[in-house]
Amino acid sequence: MTLRLAQPHDHDALYNVALLTGDGGADGTHLFDDPRLLGEVFVGPYIHLEPEFAYSVELDGPAGYVLGCLDTGSLEDRCESSWWPPLRVRYPLENVRRDSDQELVRFIHFPERRPEALVRDFPSHLHIDLAPRAQGHGYGPRFLEFLLDRLTQAGSRGVHLGVASGNLRAQYVYRSLGFQDWENAGGELIMTKELS
Repeated sequence: MTLRLAQPHDHDALYNVALLTGDGGADGTHLFDDPRLLGEVFVGPYIHLEPEFAYSVELDGPAGYVLGCLDTGSLEDRCESSWWPPLRVRYPLENVRRDSDQELVRFIHFPERRPEALVRDFPSHLHIDLAPRAQGHGYGPRFLEFLLDRLTQAGSRGVHLGVASGNLRAQYVYRSLGFQDWENAGGELIMTKELS
């Protein structure tokens, strides 16, 4: 298993990984009418707007991703100016039937910014998802350490991530890498790590 910088043509494969891990780390295919929605929210912005920290996990083709952002506030601003507007046209609020789709479409129309108290001390963020065929080989922590090193080299002083409150396996991995709990709200645990 290897890492390489993600490319725009990786869209479909990496969006599919988001779907295959979209139920708190388990397959979320059954939860969404539109299989692209998770990818549009959680993958696309990184490939297009923060490509120097967007990596595809390769195992006979794309089998996961490790995505990072150096400055969360800046990425949120760029999403507002260039990423969300065309998606708002593609996904009007009134045309969504399923609750899980509705939640993501509402986020596209009304994205929540990370709290100022969080991004002041932990301005960077990251996330990782591995398709089932790429899980259980011990590569996840190594890939995370690689991205943490990249963010540190780029000058970040701290990083945060969000993980489903019920995803205890992922939380264990993050704690083993030095992440600490910051806040648990709305089914999401925010974890933080200082970088030097």
